[in-house]
Formats: sequence, structure tokens, C-alpha cells
Amino acid sequence: MGRRRHRRGRGLLTGRRLVALLIPLLIAAYAIWGPAIRGALGLEGDSTPPAKRDALRVVSWNLRNFPGKHQDLELVRSRLAALDADVIAVQEIKEPAALEALLPEWELVISERGGRGHQRVGVFYDPRRVELLGEAVEHDALSLGGRVRPALSTYVRGRAGGPDFHLVVVHLKAMRDGYDQRSEQWPRLAALVGELQTTGPGAPDRDVIVVGDFNTTGPPGGDPGDELRALGDVLNAVGLRRLATDGCSAYWDGPRRDAWQEPSLLDLVWISDLAEAAGGDARARAYGHCARHRCAAFRSTDAYPDLDFEKVSDHCPVVIDLALADDDP
Repeated sequence: MGRRRHRRGRGLLTGRRLVALLIPLLIAAYAIWGPAIRGALGLEGDSTPPAKRDALRVVSWNLRNFPGKHQDLELVRSRLAALDADVIAVQEIKEPAALEALLPEWELVISERGGRGHQRVGVFYDPRRVELLGEAVEHDALSLGGRVRPALSTYVRGRAGGPDFHLVVVHLKAMRDGYDQRSEQWPRLAALVGELQTTGPGAPDRDVIVVGDFNTTGPPGGDPGDELRALGDVLNAVGLRRLATDGCSAYWDGPRRDAWQEPSLLDLVWISDLAEAAGGDARARAYGHCARHRCAAFRSTDAYPDLDFEKVSDHCPVVIDLALADDDP
């Protein structure tokens, strides 16, 4: 009787060890393949965008000092591929060759300079789906004498027929105490857009998309809404309108500096014209951990990390789908 009890106890102990081994494996597997599972089940909060169908997909994504020691490059590669994008406007690229190696069939045009932090901006695209007309242009006026990042522009045309448009990628000065510098960058960006519409490749095409990390944290003593309104006043004056974004596009540690991550809206999309390709109801949608947590605060710890936040980027990919329509007269 005592011997059977001993065997039963040893079996329970072995079972507990097995469960202890399986739980972290299941958590890691769900973190990697959970988005695909939820998408297949049609559940809300999916971190992967739906099939784009008949559309040209443009994505903006700040990849957080890529490649960083924190990043899982295979996870970054799988997240990039899952976007099913045609064009990805990237920010905070420190080693362009490392990005090109993730999707070797894609091509990358990137700025030479990246401000004091060497954070370059670029356009990563699938040449089988889109082509770039003319040379990409680096706009040093936004770098404020080399202190921060320049803008990069190019002219994009879908190979499946329309739309074609000027694409401008920006990464404005960060932090609340950078508000004065950001507000100095806004009219320079507006002037840049005007120049592209009149003298850039594809001119006089007025179709423009401006994307990137605008760092709209708000002025000292104000809130992000104050900054969005002030920025809108400048960009609306040159015919740009902001596409609505679902709540947030990035997370940060928050004022408590604990395991809770707080949502913020930093990554914006502004368009001019593109009436047929991006109708009045067009939206920009953030995926990744922004969609998964529905822009609510979440905890990410060493024991239970959110892998997209910890191993890819604090920012989420922002997706715009454009109808395959010709916007030119």
C-alpha cells in the first residue's frame, strides 16, 4: 500500500514538472502564432491586418533602433511578411543591410543621415508590386542643421494600375521638451509638400501621402490633442488631411516605470487628394500589440512578455489600403 502511494506521488511530481515545462512553451508559441490563430477564428483584437484584396498597401513603422540587441530578427521578419505590404515607410534604421536581409526580394531606399542618433528613414518596397519613379530625395531642411532626422521622399506607382503618389517619410523631434523643434519642422514639411506637387517627380500630381513618427506627445503643460490641432493648422493649409487612426500607434513605460505599458498616438498619416484611391472614409489602422490590446494599457514582464513590444518594436505598424484606382485626370 505504502509503495503504491509512493509511486502515485512520484507520478504526480513528474506530471507537475511536465506542466511546468509545457506552460512557457505554450505561452511562447501563442505569442508567435496567436495572431494567425485569432485571425483564422475571426476574433477581434487581431494583431495581423486582413487580406488586402484589390488594394495597394502602404505601411508606416518605426522599428526602434533596428537592429537592436532586444530584437528577435526572425520575429521581425515574420511580422514584416505578415503585413502583406507593397511599401513600408520605415524609421529608426541603423543598419540598412540587416533590414534588406530580412526580405531579400525587396528593395530599400534610405536617407544618408539620421540626426545625432543615426536613426535613418527609408522606403522598403516590393519591386514586383510597385515601382519608384525618379530618385528618392533626402530633405535636409527637416533635420534642423543635422540635429534630427531629415525627411525622405519618392514617387510611387503601383504596377497593377494606379494609384501613383508622392510618398514622404518623416521622423520628427521626440519628447515633450522637443515641441519647439517639432513646431519648427512643421512649416518646413508643408513647404516640402508644396514643392513636390509642383516640381517633384510626377508633378503636377497633387497626390501625396506623408507618414511617419510625428512624436505628437504634446507641448510642455499641454496634451497631445493641443499638438495635433496646431500641427493640423499648418498641414491643412497646404491641402493635407489626417487619416483617422484607431486610438494609438505605440506604447511606452508610462510615468510609473513599472511593468504597465501605456498607449500613445505618435505615428500619423496625412494625405492630399487621392480621392478615388482613398475615399472620405479611409482610415489608418495600427496592428501588432496596439490591435491585440485594443489600445488599453497592458503588462509586459520578463516572465510574461508581450513579444511584439519586447522583441520587435514599441511602435506598431500603421496600415493604409488604397484602392487600385487612377487618381490622375
